[in-house]
Amino acid sequence: MNNTAVSHMRMLLGVAVLGLFLVLPSTSHAACTFTKDLQLGSNGEDVRCLQQYLNNSGYTVATEGVGSKGKETTEFKTLTQKALIRWQNANGITPPTGYFGAKSRAKYTTLIAGGGTSTPKPTPTPSTPPANTGNTDTVSLLKQIADLKAEVARLKNNQSSSSNNDDDEVKDRLSEVLDMIDDIEDDVNDMDAGDDKDDAEDSLKDAQDAYDDALRAFLDGDNGEALDLLDEAEENADDAADYAGSSSDKSEAQDLIDEVEDRIDEVEDAIEEADADGEATSDAEDILDEANDVLDDAIAAYDDGDYEDALDLAEEAEDLVNDAEDAIGESGSDVEDELDDAFDELDDAWDDFEAAEDDGEDTGDAEDLLEEAEDLLNDAEDALDDNDEDEAEDLIDEARDLIDDALDEF
Repeated sequence: MNNTAVSHMRMLLGVAVLGLFLVLPSTSHAACTFTKDLQLGSNGEDVRCLQQYLNNSGYTVATEGVGSKGKETTEFKTLTQKALIRWQNANGITPPTGYFGAKSRAKYTTLIAGGGTSTPKPTPTPSTPPANTGNTDTVSLLKQIADLKAEVARLKNNQSSSSNNDDDEVKDRLSEVLDMIDDIEDDVNDMDAGDDKDDAEDSLKDAQDAYDDALRAFLDGDNGEALDLLDEAEENADDAADYAGSSSDKSEAQDLIDEVEDRIDEVEDAIEEADADGEATSDAEDILDEANDVLDDAIAAYDDGDYEDALDLAEEAEDLVNDAEDAIGESGSDVEDELDDAFDELDDAWDDFEAAEDDGEDTGDAEDLLEEAEDLLNDAEDALDDNDEDEAEDLIDEARDLIDDALDEF
């Protein structure tokens, strides 16, 4: 049976299952005391308590290792943020950003005050589907699907009209992961034969198996297990996408970060050439400094695994680099240029002072004068930020006089 037929059958079954409304009891939880907002980078026992609450409530932070049930930590990182977003979506917290602020704390308090549990509903035992041997032919696969569809119908007939947020979350994830697997399957099928395609097909098969197991767990009423298996399916699908060369936020972010670093180097060279030719470059330099800062933020986000944020920040940095290039030759106010020139004069004076000291010359009060001049130029910069050009110009003149006095000392 070809991959397309399998995919269509899996889609059919997935759509049928997403019509279910099962009731899953929440796990009891010792109440946490939250006295502050929590977000990426937060640290403390309140973070550990939040992770324990999420793990015990079906919003798994991690399936194994750090952050998993029994191994919660005091560090708020991306896995905690993702689990919190799922909880916020399920509980109507908008916007669901993974920031545990006043609204989220209020909702948590309400849930805990209400007992944090729902009355368990007996879950019918589904018929055991045939084992997936990896070589399923058309007849056996159709039989599996028929059995599962029958179980869906039986559960729908026996369920109450109420549903809970956990079920909605699993159904949304089932739909998302199924779409992801189908999209990546097309990319894998388009690959040329070779080791990469073999690896991609293996990863895709692992993703499909994990998805099927997640579907069965959902039918059994085990939403926590279903979500864990869907995470596993998504990880394997990502591996298949990497082998297939599928575009991803991670690879796009890395590529763009590299490109922006190269562009910054190019524009820096262009600014230096323009400055040597006597063109105005102060605005371009300021914008490029901002681009460097934003790119640093993009690299930090990438290192933290926040690839979508890293991509957004890299794009912002790229725009700033382009703006810096466009600003070459454009001057700000005359006072801004005077301030830049005065800072250059101060730098030169410090160089002369250090050389004189190294030569053992008597520098007198030069150091004190240069420090005073530097303070005045910093004050002038603040005045410009406040749009007080007259004050800035007076301060620049005073600073230049002090620089001249300092140079006269040796």
